[in-house]
Amino acid sequence: YPCNLSGTAPATTLTGGYTNTKEDMYWLADHLSSHGYIVITMTPNNNLGLPPGWATAHKGGIDKLKSENSRFGSAIRNKVDTTKLGIMGFSMGGGGTLLAAGDLGTQIKTAVPLAPWLGVSIPSYRNIKAKTLIISGASDTVAFPGTIAGYYNNLPAITKGLAEVRGASHLDWFGLTASSTQQTRFKTLTTAWLKTYLTGDTSYQTYFNGSAHNSNVSAGWYTQYKYVP
Repeated sequence: YPCNLSGTAPATTLTGGYTNTKEDMYWLADHLSSHGYIVITMTPNNNLGLPPGWATAHKGGIDKLKSENSRFGSAIRNKVDTTKLGIMGFSMGGGGTLLAAGDLGTQIKTAVPLAPWLGVSIPSYRNIKAKTLIISGASDTVAFPGTIAGYYNNLPAITKGLAEVRGASHLDWFGLTASSTQQTRFKTLTTAWLKTYLTGDTSYQTYFNGSAHNSNVSAGWYTQYKYVP
């Protein structure tokens, strides 16, 4: 969380995927907290499980943010804006993000599945109300971009985006071999989505349908891109 926080701040969950621990996602958690967000980064009880386990983690994370906001002695007591909550996760954690978004409905403002993998699990798509950005990698051989495009197409008539990042693989999301170039793109997109739709700062919408987006398109960021404001 931001160390210099004087008032309240929006908050989001964040998880990795299969075999990952919370430490694998600290690179993104640290970045988001430096931009004004409280981030609860989690390892599910069983990180060798299936996407529903990550959905449980996201829902538990939302409950934990609320309880820590009211708990005496909590470092974030009275610092969480409980009207501005989101969920975010990678791989199975991204599949869990879609599942949890269907369960949580209007309790959350944003959902950001990162290279999501659902297996045989099916979210309650019609119940997803959160503004949802799905990021996939064009070179991902685990969470196939074509499959992820199908997840996007199943979303209801909500604010939503799909960013298929050119050259990005599943291993660019964590570990020592991850591409710093790709992680910069991931950080840019996730931060801009939260700024626009969790914080409510519309100046960041330029990253989705304005000059900043056009610049990124010209730089070859995407192999597929969709956005419904």
